[in-house]
Amino acid sequence: MKKIKHKPGLLWITGLSGSGKTTISKIIYNELKKNYSNIILLDGDILRNKLKIKKLDHFLSNSRTKVGLMYVNLCKRYVEDKKKFVIIATMSLKSKVHIEYKKIKNHYDIFLDVPIKELKKRDPKGIYEKFKNNEINNLVGLDINFDKPNNPSLYIKWKKNLTALKISKKILKLIKNV
Repeated sequence: MKKIKHKPGLLWITGLSGSGKTTISKIIYNELKKNYSNIILLDGDILRNKLKIKKLDHFLSNSRTKVGLMYVNLCKRYVEDKKKFVIIATMSLKSKVHIEYKKIKNHYDIFLDVPIKELKKRDPKGIYEKFKNNEINNLVGLDINFDKPNNPSLYIKWKKNLTALKISKKILKLIKNV
């Protein structure tokens, strides 16, 4: 089966650390990649490493905005110049960042709202445990405030039986007609 090109656009998936951004973005990417040739997946953790963003700098509040805006500009270039449909999984929970990615044509933003209690249970990177043990600080959602996106395309409120696969299907349904 010959793959076709997806309409260029942006799927911005955001939430706190451990909310499922990467898992969900990979499911969506793998599903879209079956039929479309111009899909690209970006992940905030990988981008930080590739762009050589120092962790200490990244964790400062004004640096978080700067890094988020870098991600927006990267996505914009892929969408507008290379005609890609970009899926990005990133925290980037700053209102200035939200304002800018919403300017990208054909954008969808997904906010994964998972309670801190659940995130602490999941803790895939061990950061909530490190925070509890005073090994790290500057953790968004605990000692750093964050901005929820205003009127996201899809607001996913965590429920016990809501799996990454179910969330991914909701998102795919949302972007199906693009």
